[in-house]
Amino acid sequence: MTLKNRYGLIAVDKQGSNVLFLNPETFAVERELNAFPPRPHELLILPQQHKAYVPIFGDGIHGDNPHPGHKIAVIDLLQRQVQGFIDVSPLESPHTARLGHDGYVYQCCENSATILVIDPNSDTIINKIAVPSHNTHRLAILPSGRKLFTDNEEDASVTVVELSGGNGKVIDTIAMPGTISGIAASPISAFIVATDGEKPGLHVLDSNKHRLVKTLPLPGHKKSSQLVRFSEDGSLLVVIGDEEPVISLFDGELNPLGQVKVGNKPMDGCFSPDNQTLLIANEDDGTLSVIDIATLNVIATPAVGRGCEVLSYFAIP
Repeated sequence: MTLKNRYGLIAVDKQGSNVLFLNPETFAVERELNAFPPRPHELLILPQQHKAYVPIFGDGIHGDNPHPGHKIAVIDLLQRQVQGFIDVSPLESPHTARLGHDGYVYQCCENSATILVIDPNSDTIINKIAVPSHNTHRLAILPSGRKLFTDNEEDASVTVVELSGGNGKVIDTIAMPGTISGIAASPISAFIVATDGEKPGLHVLDSNKHRLVKTLPLPGHKKSSQLVRFSEDGSLLVVIGDEEPVISLFDGELNPLGQVKVGNKPMDGCFSPDNQTLLIANEDDGTLSVIDIATLNVIATPAVGRGCEVLSYFAIP
């Protein structure tokens, strides 16, 4: 069975305010959904429900979002169509969401300093967790499901939230040496990574003791980095340049594997299910960088949409 028969590929075209279904082998656009307010940001795959959440952040960017959104689009992955919207009003600027081990979705609403708890079976909001920062742009959940960590970007801090059955309470704040821009939890080890928002560097935090352990250099980068993303099995980590056309790869124990030049304004990416390929969305170019992980070479640069921010494979039952 080929990759195309086993998996689909979905991308959020932020610049076009579209959601695209791509051929997972050729990356050609097979279906375009365009019933979205401006602008969709981020993407969460919900494998049990065969659907995806795409938050409508607003027409701006972090720190400058004059018309904040208040909806989350629900995408049926099997029918490849918009199933509906979750209205989070009066909360604003929904951004990163992560699926907890309790089956609930934890969704940060940046402008409202709140994390929503959503039941994906009914697409209903069941709880709201207040956090101390209006700069909470992204979040990460530990593999155990017991704790959630937020990146409070300009506040130079990480908030630690204890989770229990859809409830949550703030239990700690980790002071960082400066601003941060991205956060991710290792699926296999007891650490969190966060990118330095001011210079090239990757912070490593102990997720048990809630403290900064070390900062790794990013020698191929001249500027600060933005997103960090682990492969599903935790064996690989990508660090993506912030409006700089370079990414760095590490193994799951944070040993450096090398850097790769990509397109303009790389935003986010995803690993193929077999960990042989890494896809990077280059928002300013309207392209993807298709990277062969074994050789660290870009093997294709297909044009996709006007400017995609994020994409993900999803399993086909």
